Amino acid sequence: MRFPKIAFVRQKFSRFGGGELILNRTIDALAKRGAEIAIIARKWEPHEGVTFLRCDPARAPRKTRDSRFAKAACEIIGTLPGMLVQSHERLSCCDIYRAGDGVHAAYLEHRARSIGPVRRFFQNLSGYHRDVLRLEREMFTSPRLKAVIVNAQMVADEIVAHFSYPREKIHLIPNGIDLARFEETTLARLRAETRSRLGLADGRKILVIVGSGYERKGVAQAIEALARSKTGAALLVIGHEKRVSRYRAATKRLGIASDVRFLGRQENVLPYLAAADAMILPSIYDPFPSAALESFAAGLPVITSEACGARDNAREIHPGLVRDANDIAGLGGAIGIALALSEKPETKQRARDIAARFDMDRMVERMLALYETVSAPKP
Repeated sequence: MRFPKIAFVRQKFSRFGGGELILNRTIDALAKRGAEIAIIARKWEPHEGVTFLRCDPARAPRKTRDSRFAKAACEIIGTLPGMLVQSHERLSCCDIYRAGDGVHAAYLEHRARSIGPVRRFFQNLSGYHRDVLRLEREMFTSPRLKAVIVNAQMVADEIVAHFSYPREKIHLIPNGIDLARFEETTLARLRAETRSRLGLADGRKILVIVGSGYERKGVAQAIEALARSKTGAALLVIGHEKRVSRYRAATKRLGIASDVRFLGRQENVLPYLAAADAMILPSIYDPFPSAALESFAAGLPVITSEACGARDNAREIHPGLVRDANDIAGLGGAIGIALALSEKPETKQRARDIAARFDMDRMVERMLALYETVSAPKP
């Protein structure tokens, strides 16, 4: 098979980002097959044999940041005749869009339910959100857009509902993970080492939540649910947050400050998944977090929300693990269910069986098959 020339568009690369991991693996697979690849981004980590095209327009003011990047990226794309363009940003000049961030219109609807009336008022007035919504509409109505990649059926349904985009042009290609990292003896060793390093007794029940941007990931709801659960479990919070002090204050107010550890951004979360008994991720909106897949691979039951693309997989372990993000009592009950399930060997096996369906190589092969069917524009 001969692959076309492919240009990928992503504003910023973060070595902590799940989306960037997926893109890296796809690029590596294409490079091994001899494809000619270019990256259009503000910054990117170097890849051998990949051409980096810097696209870094002014980042301020924030309200038009994305539209400035889109305009500059499309200008670069105009100089690349005959290239197939896959964007991870909202562009009207791409051939394939990977909706890894979901649908912004759907996110705003879910977020509006979790914030007070004053913040909803300012959300509706926000120039930034208006700009992103405009870019989203222009992209889904662009005649150039030939295919959309989604990583969860939830996102496909949202695209059809909000934009009447043809369902036959939406391709469900779930995220992939490297299952080899989750070998049982490795997990057992990391469990003992990490618990010892954190000073957590071997018999102590531990929950973990992974993700930057605590509001969107539902960290406040997880903290309240832990207090409501009365289980005495510890909670490890992993990820970056600019206003972490407000979450620390919540743990003090609820009397569980000693039970919650804020560990910040971690390049490798595997030791913390190994140390945990369950994942809690009551996201306000989350297309399909890699953290959920990695938790399944580590044998953990996952508590999540109705607005998370992993909800159907979580229900395979137990229906009670999926709740509305704002149902604190329900989430507290789900914690009890998850910790009880964690003691059963069949729970670990069921979780690992779910993860086995998301092998990274399988994901890459699906991506390559799509590239074969979608042709690049003629020069």
